Amino acid sequence: MSDYRVYQAYDGQAAQELCSQLDGIQLLILNTIGTGMDTPTLVRAIRRDVPRLPVLHIGNGATPGMPDDVPTLDESFTAAQLLATVQALIATRTAQ
Repeated sequence: MSDYRVYQAYDGQAAQELCSQLDGIQLLILNTIGTGMDTPTLVRAIRRDVPRLPVLHIGNGATPGMPDDVPTLDESFTAAQLLATVQALIATRTAQ
């Protein structure tokens, strides 16, 4: 759908491994539940390996300690909202 290749990680450690081992990762989408670790800490750890990686958090409200450049999309999002947010985040990275 929309010509994106999507990888799913079963927890935060697996997400970190995917981001560091796969070339060309353009965006990380995560939620607060199921990462197995503090989500803001996970974002910072992944960005040590992949600097400036855009991140989208899916949840119900902001997460304390999350980096300022990580938007949160409410869990009741539509496909159109998700696609628009993904496109904007990827465009931001491309412009850097």
